[in-house]
Amino acid sequence: MSGEERARAARNLAHLLDATRSPGRRMLDQVLASGKQSPLARELTYGVTRHFYSLSAELQPLLERPLRDRDLDLFALMLVGAYQLRHLQIPPHAAINETVAAAHPLGKPWARNLINGVLRSLQRSPTPTPQDDSVRYDHPSWLIERVSKEYPDQWRDLLSANNARAPMAIRINLTRTSVQDYTHLLGSANIASQPGWLPETVILEQPMPVAKLPGYAEGLVSVQDAGAQFAAYLLTERLSAPSSILDACAAPGGKTFHLLERAPHAKVSAMDVNSSRLDTLRRSAVRLGHEVRTLCADASNDRLAARYDHILLDAPCSGSGTLRRHPDIKLLREPADVGVTARVQALLLRHLWHALRPSGTLLYCTCSLLREENDSIVAVFLNTHTDASAAPIELPSGAATRYGWQLLPLDPRTDAFYFAALVKSK
Repeated sequence: MSGEERARAARNLAHLLDATRSPGRRMLDQVLASGKQSPLARELTYGVTRHFYSLSAELQPLLERPLRDRDLDLFALMLVGAYQLRHLQIPPHAAINETVAAAHPLGKPWARNLINGVLRSLQRSPTPTPQDDSVRYDHPSWLIERVSKEYPDQWRDLLSANNARAPMAIRINLTRTSVQDYTHLLGSANIASQPGWLPETVILEQPMPVAKLPGYAEGLVSVQDAGAQFAAYLLTERLSAPSSILDACAAPGGKTFHLLERAPHAKVSAMDVNSSRLDTLRRSAVRLGHEVRTLCADASNDRLAARYDHILLDAPCSGSGTLRRHPDIKLLREPADVGVTARVQALLLRHLWHALRPSGTLLYCTCSLLREENDSIVAVFLNTHTDASAAPIELPSGAATRYGWQLLPLDPRTDAFYFAALVKSK
């Protein structure tokens, strides 16, 4: 069975590595959703992805000749073995033997001796001192260059934080239960937790399967990063009366539902360009007991006819602030991708501004670390829209930027998020 789990991880990784050299990219979440995954297979898949650059640098010199393209799964299996030897507390003999055994379920038993030889050589070798920053910090060189330029005093700590495990934060649905009652449920289930910044936020000491959360099926709780929960907080703090709110890039719905839970009398509409993701949002709304208006549209191409008192734009971005949660971004993103998303962000912001009523707020946010997707977008927008101004933001973590606020994964409770509150003049 352990060999099967390692073979499953190797298949996952082979799909991911194949995606790095083909235009039809598959994100790790999609790969993992394509078949049943054991906890060990998920750990091995995520762990190798997180440390791909350093593990690859150690393995490559141990191969006498390059593997064929069709044997990408074997290289992935060797990475699985290397991750166990370098990062897990599995006895080396067990890690090597079970990884060698995984060659059979991969349909390549002829490779057993090759895998055994490479991994035993790795076991005998001390961990080398990296000469290249991409190996030292397990990030692509282009991203290291950008982060070090924008965060000259923090970049090493940021890269280290990106390689840590992501926290698991949950949001209590206050329309169905209270903070006291739900934390009691967690205690009764022996689930250790600590409070987050907002009353409805709880951070678990150890991640766990979502379906095993007490009251999850009954809609008492949702999973949402603690930093992401500030989006609904910042927007609902500005409500002075029952208002209409558009969540412009809403799916899968976490921020939409949080808006409804914090402002149950508001008229909240959820828009997304992807109809299947909107279907997922609707199903989640049923679980949580929310009624939400949905609209399938692309605001980057079309101006909306309707007008709203407030708009939330959680813009598509590079995801550079979520590498703990999505380490495959390090392998799949390219420098040019940031410019592509920045152009989409600018279009969304311009088009949605026309759908905002005077005196309303458009909250622009991303899960990016990069200024090109954050303050730079807002700067250009403010320079070309005389009816817009940036309102001050202050949160209990992170730091102010010129136009907004940046959360960073240096705080282990949150991913990186950027927020800018843009107010439309009367």
